[in-house]
Amino acid sequence: MELEGKHILSTKQFDPESLTALFELTTKMEVILEKGESDILSDKILAVLFFEPSTRTRFSFESAMQRLGGKVISNAQMMETSSIQKLESLEDTGKVISQMVDVVVMRHPESGSVTKLSQKSKVPVINAGDGSSEHPTQGLLDLYTIWKEKGGLDGLTVGIIGDLKYGRVPHSQCDLLRHFDVKFVFVSPEELALPREIIDELRSRHREIRVSENLEGTIPDMDVISMTRIQKERFESEKEYEKYAGMYILDEKLMAKAKEDAIVIHPLPRVDEIDVEVDKDKRAKYFEQVKNGVAIRMALLSMVLGVEI
Repeated sequence: MELEGKHILSTKQFDPESLTALFELTTKMEVILEKGESDILSDKILAVLFFEPSTRTRFSFESAMQRLGGKVISNAQMMETSSIQKLESLEDTGKVISQMVDVVVMRHPESGSVTKLSQKSKVPVINAGDGSSEHPTQGLLDLYTIWKEKGGLDGLTVGIIGDLKYGRVPHSQCDLLRHFDVKFVFVSPEELALPREIIDELRSRHREIRVSENLEGTIPDMDVISMTRIQKERFESEKEYEKYAGMYILDEKLMAKAKEDAIVIHPLPRVDEIDVEVDKDKRAKYFEQVKNGVAIRMALLSMVLGVEI
């Protein structure tokens, strides 16, 4: 799939061939990261529009652009400091911002909002998370981490644990992993189970699926342990959130039951779902994911801007 000039709004845009091309370019970007920086995007400007809090995703995109020599205009408080306060529509915001920059990265708490802005943008828009719908670049860096650590994706059993109903990261992971010969183990309370349409899509592709509420009983089968937090901000009340907070905690005792060559990933931030003692385990890859995220966003930015290395 040719990405030059294209919006990156959904994981559904990717197929195995485009993922492989992206991952291969990302390995080259890792070399640039090790050396320090490049100047291939020195004449480009990135706008970072965040209507929702973020640390890793925002800094990762900004770092990626600057590592390639580009410039960044950033507003991490769009709800408070932009013309949205004056009731400007997202469509008009897209029209305005795209007159000034070469590429836009956007996060918003409402599903479909990034697509809405992109419809009137003259430059590529990259979805950095929209509500509980998708987080395509997080899904991409998660897959890249697995691909890199396990030497491929086919033949793996991937466990995804936590808030699978509201978690946009599990949704994006599933949408990308459906292209590969992967077995899925979904661990969550019934009330936070993966949406039925995602399960149906995976089954239509003949993927093997196991659904459970028991992490201890399923962790021995997993090649990849993908932990997610219970997302407090997605619940209607504190009381509803408290029903599920702390339900799944990955600790040394559970890791003792996991495969010796399993890997643990997490989009971060964590709350209490991974004990800090697990950080010392060689199978813990969630902080390495952060660096992988910079490299994969470097690759995406260069691809949508049509600049090769």
